[in-house]
Amino acid sequence: MPTTWGTLQPIAVPETISRRQFFQELANRGMITKDEALAAIVDNALPAEFSVMVQDIVDDDIQWQARMLLAGATEFKRSNWFVGFFAAMKSLSASYMDDFWRSSALLD
Repeated sequence: MPTTWGTLQPIAVPETISRRQFFQELANRGMITKDEALAAIVDNALPAEFSVMVQDIVDDDIQWQARMLLAGATEFKRSNWFVGFFAAMKSLSASYMDDFWRSSALLD
């Protein structure tokens, strides 16, 4: 008797991931070092590349908002403006960021 396989549905992009998942996935993808990921969680230290990226924001208010987000967020929202800014600065597509969020959400 033939078996009918259904079409696999893509996993939905979660709206939020934890701070730990975000920095761990960055390290998993080689975008920051493992030491930087750990320091971001343990010491609340921004990875060097993020510090430079934020310093390059010319509008003082937006730069301050970015610093507050990165320093104080316990979770990151896929729809947050900084995610789009980060993707643009790294030349990453929206689908790459969606995959990043999906992979991050799977980290226990």
